[in-house]
Formats: sequence, C-alpha cells, structure tokens
Amino acid sequence: MELLVAAVVMILAFLGLLSSYLACLELSELSKNSSLAVRATKSRLEEIRDTSFNQIKPTYNNVTFAVSGLNGMGVGYVDDTDPNLLKVTVTVCWKQYSGLVVGEDTNLNGQLNAGEDKNGNGLLDSPTTMVSYVFKR
Repeated sequence: MELLVAAVVMILAFLGLLSSYLACLELSELSKNSSLAVRATKSRLEEIRDTSFNQIKPTYNNVTFAVSGLNGMGVGYVDDTDPNLLKVTVTVCWKQYSGLVVGEDTNLNGQLNAGEDKNGNGLLDSPTTMVSYVFKR
C-alpha cells in the first residue's frame, strides 16, 4: 500500500515538472518570435523612413511583407490626413507552434478580413505594432 501511495506521489510530481517544462518551452518560443517580429517591424519602419515622402503611401500603404524565420505576416498602413505629415503603422502577426495566433490576423494573410478587427479600429493589431511619423521635407 505504501509503495502505491509513493508511486502516485512521484507520478503527480513528475506531471507537475513536465507541465512546467512545457510552459517554459512555449514562453521561450514566444520570446524568440516576439524578438523576430520586433526586428522585422523596426526594419520595415527604417525602410519606409528612407523612402521619399511622396512615394511612401503608394509603396507601403496596406502592403504585406514576409518575416524571415517566423510563421507570420507583416503589414503597413499609412495615414495621410495631414498633407505634410504621414502616420505610419507597421504590425506583425504570427502563429506559434502550439497554434496560438499572436495578433488579430487569424489567417495570416496580412489583410483585414471579416471578424479579425476585434477593437474596430480598421487595422490589424498585434503586440508588435509600431507607429512612426514622417514629416515632409
């Protein structure tokens, strides 16, 4: 009887350690993918800043881009409400190995489809959304 109780305790302890290990693996992958997404977002913003002012909207507005090493897609938005100032928003959404989709782009096509805009702002959002302003020179 004592051996059976000890075996149950050992199995429960092992299952607790295993679930902690799996959670750490998921967090590690999330951290790696977040870093890749932030790097891609910053790179895209720098590319946009290096483009002439008049070419930014036609070249980058609502245009998707692939992110190397990541199962995801990025997209940029350009708001030209002010003719001398552009508000540039770049976002990256991706899918974790576990199936968790990070961001609003559930089908990872870089386009805002029905049911994806959860906050109703007309843009795909993600934890790796960055906004920058470009002034006309």
